[in-house]
Amino acid sequence: MTAILGINCYKHDAAAALLLDGQLVAAADEERFRRIKHYPGYPEKAIEYVIAEASITPDQIDHIAFYMLPSLIMRENISYSRHYLLKRGGIHFLLSQLNGARRMRDIGRTARSHLGAGLNAPVSFAPHHMAHAEAAVFFSGFDSTAVLTIDGVGERDTSILASYGNNRFTIHSSSRFPGSPGIYYSAVTRHLGFIPDNDEYKVMGLSSYGEPEFLDIFRKIISSNQGRISVNTRMLDIHRGVHESSFSRSVLKAIGPPRRPGSEITDLHKNIACSAQRALEETVLSMARYLSAISRMDRLVISGGVGLNCVMNGMIEREAGFLEVYPFPASHDAGTSIGAALHVHRKFYPEIPLVQPEGVLLGPSFTEDEILDVMRMARLSWERPDNLPDKVAELIEQGKIVALFNGRMEFGPRALGNRSILADPRRDDMKDIVNSVVKHREPFRPFCPSCLEEHSGEYFENCGRAPYMIKTYPVFPEKIREIPSVTHVDGTARVQTVSRKTNPFYYDVIESFYRRTGVPVVLNTSFNIKGEPIVATPVDAVRCFYGTGIDALIMPPFLLLKKPAEE
Repeated sequence: MTAILGINCYKHDAAAALLLDGQLVAAADEERFRRIKHYPGYPEKAIEYVIAEASITPDQIDHIAFYMLPSLIMRENISYSRHYLLKRGGIHFLLSQLNGARRMRDIGRTARSHLGAGLNAPVSFAPHHMAHAEAAVFFSGFDSTAVLTIDGVGERDTSILASYGNNRFTIHSSSRFPGSPGIYYSAVTRHLGFIPDNDEYKVMGLSSYGEPEFLDIFRKIISSNQGRISVNTRMLDIHRGVHESSFSRSVLKAIGPPRRPGSEITDLHKNIACSAQRALEETVLSMARYLSAISRMDRLVISGGVGLNCVMNGMIEREAGFLEVYPFPASHDAGTSIGAALHVHRKFYPEIPLVQPEGVLLGPSFTEDEILDVMRMARLSWERPDNLPDKVAELIEQGKIVALFNGRMEFGPRALGNRSILADPRRDDMKDIVNSVVKHREPFRPFCPSCLEEHSGEYFENCGRAPYMIKTYPVFPEKIREIPSVTHVDGTARVQTVSRKTNPFYYDVIESFYRRTGVPVVLNTSFNIKGEPIVATPVDAVRCFYGTGIDALIMPPFLLLKKPAEE
């Protein structure tokens, strides 16, 4: 037996994964257990979970795989310190970066302190972008493919263009810091009054409401040539990373001062978001086309934090020249816990074949008795309907907002169906209702349509199988009036197709809704509220249910309904 524990931590989105004899047994984001979004610290609870799920003990772990090369991080930060060291706070920033790299270097010692002296596994450090690439290829199932990774920065790379075939990677080119699309987009996020490294998806959603008024300016800030990214640091100084990047005076004179958090979002802010998004799309599309030409591959996988940009991914699928595009649904750094383990497996155990996973339902599940214990402890009342999927569909048809807590927890932010909030997509007002009384978030934020896979081509242009909410598709104009609450203002939707094979209960819910209404689509959003991670346990689910405007909670085989308010 070979057991490889994959870990990422100390930047953001800490996670752990466990690979057992070439099979991915479990993976989980630490934020779900800690209830702290994007938790960056050592993933103690995620590690404990994946080891328990694998039914092994720490002394049976053969390798610890880590998602970074700490020594290279140290060298790169010292090299680039000349750009900021004499500026205010420069010394503190450098020391914090070096201290972070030291903590990464000592990950083996930290793990032994956590898991006990019986842990004797050596630590192997994987290059960051190779960890991204490994995970994306593994989940895609492609025997050969082009590979695009793109993020803020790993050790020094911000992107790689590669090919995969015959069980090996060939890197064609890479982009290096400060040519960072991730930090560029985070700078825009910060300028628009949102939280960088957290709210980039808000900029993506807001961009559809604006016009590209400032596109020429942002084209001068970010561009690509021969597959390599360039950021004009005279216009955007990004040398101190995500939280300290700043636009030049000339850029601020053109686009205006930063928006104060919580203040009104104006047409100016919408136009900035639109312009910045378009510039990113053009840059990455150029890279993808270049990769298509040099790799001569028909397929493409995408990973890295920027790979979560659904609008960009949809454009690449339509226009880059590939027959099939697979953005990895856990493209953020949490996914590198899996990729690091795969990298180590490929290096030390190439004779053991890897087993492709069926999906990313890799987190904890709970038994009927465990759910009952929670409900009894909270003194709740519940029902146990004979046909629960049909009852859920009936509630959605009646205009109720239904939370679903079922089976294993999803890994990453783009694969829902087991920890979801569901509603009727046919109602014009449902998006605003869910945003205001449940999610407590900005009204411009869109929701996902979950559609029966066999009907996706009837509603969404050129959409066949799209099991994750990570690409946008145009909604056929005649169908927009049928599903207005999941159609974005630009006429597109971030589609998730559902098959009975991968998620039978969720499929049965949508199929029952289809039989009742003639519409094979439901509104789906993550089971959480603004500022919190997706729920992980029955206690989390009950707390979120009673703290919001959700009408019903489904924890199969149980149904909880709120009593109507007394008049």
